[in-house]
Amino acid sequence: MGIFGRKSTRTRLRKASELAPSTPPFRSDLDCTPWVLSGLWPADLEHLTPETESLADYLKKDLQRIADSANEKLRAIAAAGLPEPTRQSEEHRVLNVARAFAVLRVESTVRQLRREPLGFQPELLSVTAPRVQAEPRPEAEPEPRPESPPEPEPLPEPEPLPEPQVPEPEPEPVARHRKPVASAAFGWSYDDAEPKHSAEPEPVRVDPPAISAQAVEKPPAPPETDEQQLRRVVRYVARQVPGLRWAVGRRGDGTTLLATDLAYGWIPAGVDIPAGVELLDPQRRSGNLAAMLGHPEQMVSYSPGDPFGPAGDGPLTPSDDARLLEPVEDLGWRLAEATHWRDGLPRMVHTLAKAGGAGTGVLDAEVDVLRVHLDTARYQLTARYPDLDNALLLNCLLLAATEAVATGATVAANYHFSWFLALSTPPASAWNSASG
Repeated sequence: MGIFGRKSTRTRLRKASELAPSTPPFRSDLDCTPWVLSGLWPADLEHLTPETESLADYLKKDLQRIADSANEKLRAIAAAGLPEPTRQSEEHRVLNVARAFAVLRVESTVRQLRREPLGFQPELLSVTAPRVQAEPRPEAEPEPRPESPPEPEPLPEPEPLPEPQVPEPEPEPVARHRKPVASAAFGWSYDDAEPKHSAEPEPVRVDPPAISAQAVEKPPAPPETDEQQLRRVVRYVARQVPGLRWAVGRRGDGTTLLATDLAYGWIPAGVDIPAGVELLDPQRRSGNLAAMLGHPEQMVSYSPGDPFGPAGDGPLTPSDDARLLEPVEDLGWRLAEATHWRDGLPRMVHTLAKAGGAGTGVLDAEVDVLRVHLDTARYQLTARYPDLDNALLLNCLLLAATEAVATGATVAANYHFSWFLALSTPPASAWNSASG
């Protein structure tokens, strides 16, 4: 059956390449799964074993989710009624992004297969390894020493040599002018050696005085205005996720707030926040970005497609302080309970949440697979933007919190799980508030 499946796939691809000049290569009414997943299944999972069966199941489901998300995006593009060049460009962009995520997911699985053993044994979650006692080496037998060293034979004393008699030197007469040795050897006098004309002195080269560095320095640039500072911040975060709308506002007390309308003001995992910028508290919000920020005195926004412009005076410094929130009590235990048997989450998320909450070690290969699951969920969430899937959002929050706990980022784990607690609670209905 595997051979016929490969042949049918090759046949479909060959027909698609033959029809390329007359029809577009990707149509929204077709399934893009062959173009996204063709040739990506690793050879290590061709023959499954009890250890690799669960891993292959996770990989197959994740790859199918990526393809389904790309199909939904293609159907939305087809229903938008875009011009033909724009539609083809958007379709190619969606397919390229989906293909890149699928390749990343397969590479992570291959790394896990070849680097570390599979499974989640308790002994693999320990950081410290047992000590191995080295075998004692046999001591070398000392070499036998002689009882007493042999006495050296006495050498005959040398006879003293007679002292040579040196004649006393006679004092030379002091001469006022002495001829050099070369004059007697080569037959020319000392007076002939003097030049008849004295050589002209070489001109002295005077270097120009060095100009100090202070005189060359340019005048200091004028300080940035408040609008320029806010624009630098919004460009800093928009370059990381350019597919979302961003806004930065400054209130009357000088507080700088950052928000995006992806999910009530929550900032996705993996986005660096500049130092000195604050984020919104976890709660449900409605309205545009200006309403989310509380209509600040100054605000700069970004929409997908806007030009970024110059970077600014200097790079901004990222900081984790922006995600500081009130600590959640029993974060590790509550995160493990939230990920237990939750629909849409792989089983390994609950295992890593328990291991991270208990403070035991986690393998790097497991963290790599967890990050791939997080990237896949985040891609699916942004692919539906500006629409929002609440169940997918909650799973993305749990994946982000688990990845932060597994890597020791307590501040980020507390931030994402606080948002999960705020959004998992059903909103109060208007009927209950009116009756009360």
